[in-house]
Amino acid sequence: MTGEKPNEWVLWLPLAEWWYNSNGHSSTGVTPFEAVYGQSTSLHIHYLAADNRVEAVYRSLRAREECIQTLKYHLERAQKTMKQQADKRRTDRAFEVGDLVYVKLQPYRQQTVAARTSQMLAARFFRPFPIPARVGVIAYKLQLPIQSKIHPVFHVSQLKKHVGSSQV
Repeated sequence: MTGEKPNEWVLWLPLAEWWYNSNGHSSTGVTPFEAVYGQSTSLHIHYLAADNRVEAVYRSLRAREECIQTLKYHLERAQKTMKQQADKRRTDRAFEVGDLVYVKLQPYRQQTVAARTSQMLAARFFRPFPIPARVGVIAYKLQLPIQSKIHPVFHVSQLKKHVGSSQV
C-alpha cells in the first residue's frame, strides 16, 4: 500500500460530501448542515495563486481547484446532453381561442370525460374540444362536458390540434 497512488475518487469524496451538505433539500428547505448545526455552511473561496511557504498546502489547494473545474465541466456537459435529449421530442405548439383540440386522457383515471367500453383498447386522444380561454403561456382551458369531474385546464403537451373544418 505504501507508495501507491490513491484512487482518483478518494480525492473527490470530500468535495462531493461538501456539495451534498451545502445544498438545500427540497422537503426541508434548508441544507443538511444547517439542519444539524443551526447555521449555514461557509461558501467555497477560490484559491488564488500566491506565495506559499508550505508546498503541501499549495499542492492540496491546487488539486482542489482542478477537481472543482473538472466537476463543473462534467456537470455542464451532462446538462447539455440531457437538454439535447429532452429537446429531441419537444415541439412548439400554440393554439388560438376557438380552436378545436384533442385532449390526451389517462384511461383508468379520467373516465368522466370519455365513457369507454375497453380501457386497454381506448384511444390515446379523445374527441375535439373547443378552447374558450388561454391560461398562462403553456396552458389552455377546454370546454369539457358538464358531467366531467376533472379540471378543465390542460398543459399544451396534452393537446393535439384538430385538423379539418367540422366535427365528426
